[in-house]
Amino acid sequence: MKEKEFSIRDIFTGNYSIPIYQRAYAWSDKEIETLVDDIYDYYSLDSNQNYYIGSLVVHKDNNDLENVIDGQQRLTTLTLLICYLKNESNYKDLVQDININLNFESRKRSTDILKYLKKNYKKVIDEANELVDGYRILKKKLKSEKYDEGYFQYLIDNVILIKNELPRDTDLNHYFEIMNNRGEQLEKHEIVKAHLLGLLDEADDLGRKVVAEVWNACQRLDKYVQIGFNPSIREKVFGETWGEFIPNDYSAMKKMFKEVNENGNSFLGSITIDEIIQLSDSDKGQNEKSQKDDDDTGRYHSIINFPNFLLHVLKLFKGDNFDWRNESDGISLDDKKLVYQFETYIENVEDVESFVYLLLKTRYVFDNYVIKTDNLNDATDDDSNWSLHKPYMLKSGSSSKKLSPRNTFRDENTQEIVVKIESMFQVTDPRQIYKSFLFGILKILNSWIDNRDDKQLVDQLICFAKGRFSALTVNDEVYDSGVNTPNYVFNFLDFVLWYQQEIEQKDFGIKTNEFEFKYRNSVEHFYPQNPNQAENHERLDDEYLNNFGNLCIMARRHNSLRSNLMPSAKIKEFSSTSQSLKFELMEKLAKKNDDWNASEIIQHGTEMKKLLSEFIS
Repeated sequence: MKEKEFSIRDIFTGNYSIPIYQRAYAWSDKEIETLVDDIYDYYSLDSNQNYYIGSLVVHKDNNDLENVIDGQQRLTTLTLLICYLKNESNYKDLVQDININLNFESRKRSTDILKYLKKNYKKVIDEANELVDGYRILKKKLKSEKYDEGYFQYLIDNVILIKNELPRDTDLNHYFEIMNNRGEQLEKHEIVKAHLLGLLDEADDLGRKVVAEVWNACQRLDKYVQIGFNPSIREKVFGETWGEFIPNDYSAMKKMFKEVNENGNSFLGSITIDEIIQLSDSDKGQNEKSQKDDDDTGRYHSIINFPNFLLHVLKLFKGDNFDWRNESDGISLDDKKLVYQFETYIENVEDVESFVYLLLKTRYVFDNYVIKTDNLNDATDDDSNWSLHKPYMLKSGSSSKKLSPRNTFRDENTQEIVVKIESMFQVTDPRQIYKSFLFGILKILNSWIDNRDDKQLVDQLICFAKGRFSALTVNDEVYDSGVNTPNYVFNFLDFVLWYQQEIEQKDFGIKTNEFEFKYRNSVEHFYPQNPNQAENHERLDDEYLNNFGNLCIMARRHNSLRSNLMPSAKIKEFSSTSQSLKFELMEKLAKKNDDWNASEIIQHGTEMKKLLSEFIS
């Protein structure tokens, strides 16, 4: 196999085809935005070092057409990015010499769409097509001023793909079989664990066991951290009902483990460092039938994985500040930098001990005060059955105990406000990496947990949510940007409408008691961009079409299928489905006036902007 490094500028000297057996282009906001941010993270280091974004495996046919065997999602995204730069950016000169040669075998529509995106994008920009969706996502993302000329220059010249060319006589079926059966490498968080243990004093056998026990309990995010501990340790650290966090520093926590050992309830036997690194819950035969307590395993899904959780704790450990205008400052939330950052910032025994204590405390906070999705009785179609539960030890019978989840807050309003704010952030930014809002929330919670004043927490979270809105709307023009209006503006408006009707008892005449935040991630024009003129529907001027009053957000599958319906048809189509509260207000006004045109758009937009302005101030 030939292997060679190619910059983005040079990779497009190839003539590529996506074979018929490859799936259609499927990257969504999460994958596209992550790629853009990954590149920015390395560009912002102010160095000219190359950034490697993966491999491209091709197999040439007899006509030298390079069939893409692996890496087509990434290659197609880069193709759409180059199209955007050529069409609508201020940096056309950077890419004028790059020629895109990509077609889709037996998918003529995709090939035709891409041809238009290359040279006449306006003809297809409103089409319901996965390539157009990707183009629009890139356009919206790259509009930020931080993606400047230097960024795009870096992207073109310093972002590297490893191109692997299979020999012409390769048996592709055999190749795919090998690819599907490759062994797994050691995970990065296991390397970090080894780094921490390696910094401890070799004579501190207890310390190593404490670190290993805490680490193993914390790494399972699909169950409460209490379940990961031996029952005797569990009650010392989390209290008799398993609902507190008692130690106030690492020394106190280590002392609890020592006392259990001295009482003959050894939580781990004699064990080498290699065995500690490789230890899993099942290997320990752990917790004396604690699986009977483990009623919640598999019930909950975390909004983040363990490597990314570690990075949030590292940011807390380093004392990073949070500013919505500079979300990427400090420790990077890119898990590709996990090992490097831990080796850089955790340097001695004191660092290890402080970090491990903070890891367990933050995991306790995360379990109790950060939303999860709950699979129990989940009737949602997008994994948005939000829950906020804390574990509680329930005695059943004379001696047996089991975990019984219950609402985190006794006050129903507090419970609902916290769930709404956190789920609002989650649906706006569902990616597992670069989830900066989670760092901000954990920072608030870790400071608040010592006092636990519910009103103070609600005030802080609302202030935090306002902060993001204010940072996005410094320029009023952002409201009226059509599909480029940030999703968070719409989600924050829905929160304000819900909060004022449900908590402050204002009456907007909409069904806020049934409202939940879902993954509505596509901006929709209520009056369509391309109405059916054969039915005498006129196209509105852009001033009204892209006005905030004519916009709402919907699930992408709804928008792509019905984007050109007139408002009355959209109301009939969606009135029985779970839409945004802004959509409900637009529906209400359209029915009241028996019309939806420029006057309704201006009226609704003005009212919503005023509502937001008053809530912020």
